[in-house]
Amino acid sequence: MEQSNDPSGVGEPTLRRRPQSMELNDESLAVNLDLTNELRDKARIREEVGKVRAARRYNTKVQPRSFRLRDLVWRLWSDARKHEGKFLAN
Repeated sequence: MEQSNDPSGVGEPTLRRRPQSMELNDESLAVNLDLTNELRDKARIREEVGKVRAARRYNTKVQPRSFRLRDLVWRLWSDARKHEGKFLAN
């Protein structure tokens, strides 16, 4: 008597080996395509929620300022002031 390698005992045919009709196959492909579009929509919504959350977190640390044309602005560190100051190389 030959022992089967399947631990469950009786082997049920898998989807890969089970013969199916083309109509059933076409219907299942159509269902999978519909689900794919829904998954894409859900992923897009999650992405937008994450972007809004990140923007909200960033904007809480920003101090709002408004400037008008010809306002004087104090620049602490910029490329324009890199070569100014008391201690310069000769």
